[in-house]
Amino acid sequence: MQLAEVKLGLTEVDRQQGPVQVIALTSGSGGTGKTSIAVNLAHALARSGRRTMLLDADLGASNVDTLLGLAPGQNLFDVMNGDCRLDDIILTYTDGLMVVPAASGTRQLAQLGCNECAGLVRAFSELDRPLDTLIVDTATGVSECVASFCRAASEVLVVVRNQSAAILESIAQMERLTADFGVIRFRILANRVASAAEGEAVFRKIITGLADDHRQTLSYAGFVPRDRHLMQATAGQTSVVSAFPRSRVAMSLVNLARQVSSWPQPVQPGGHVEFFVERMIQNENSGMEVTS
Repeated sequence: MQLAEVKLGLTEVDRQQGPVQVIALTSGSGGTGKTSIAVNLAHALARSGRRTMLLDADLGASNVDTLLGLAPGQNLFDVMNGDCRLDDIILTYTDGLMVVPAASGTRQLAQLGCNECAGLVRAFSELDRPLDTLIVDTATGVSECVASFCRAASEVLVVVRNQSAAILESIAQMERLTADFGVIRFRILANRVASAAEGEAVFRKIITGLADDHRQTLSYAGFVPRDRHLMQATAGQTSVVSAFPRSRVAMSLVNLARQVSSWPQPVQPGGHVEFFVERMIQNENSGMEVTS
């Protein structure tokens, strides 16, 4: 199976209801807080009433189940070995959030090739559970598996911290995803920043770094503030939107979930849109916390 043939978004149950919104979260480097964003965004969506599934696709270093205090009996490694079906390993968290666990430290999963990842992506299109949104927590950097999930998703959300190395690595990741795999549409989320101004500064740095490329189209998804409540929730193996719903970070993630629910469903995973720097900078809600 070739990457061009793979597309997430239609389950057997939903084929008559329209496509499922699929959002792949990725980052150019580790330490950006990508997985925490994925976990809490997914839970915020589930709490809002959307039928949401969270796929741990960071296949070599999974920790979604740990962050949520879940104890899976089987995981994606067992699915890939043919020991069980994908539907058999799905766990249910609070508010009906469905979680698909990977297997931390399993080398075979970390080194899956293009065809194997494409087959895994296709398995999600054959699930018989009704879904509104599928959140995919991919690995960092660029691998065949990261590219498979990014190409299959309707939206690619790149999580970035305000650090020079992290920004440069995110730029390099997007450039390679475009050049080698044809992924051209990205949404940028600035994480662990102090203010709206700092979040916008991160976005502008990325725009500047890609300004000579003209192949990508970027939009600003807003920012998530630094907040000790997130660390406390992580230590307690729960989501911050559940443990500290009135904290800045929780409210920002709820706002992000509202945004995600209103994002349009594209006709295809990565249709070409001309790169307009002016349009990216002039984002109508850029001053709002975790909104854009």
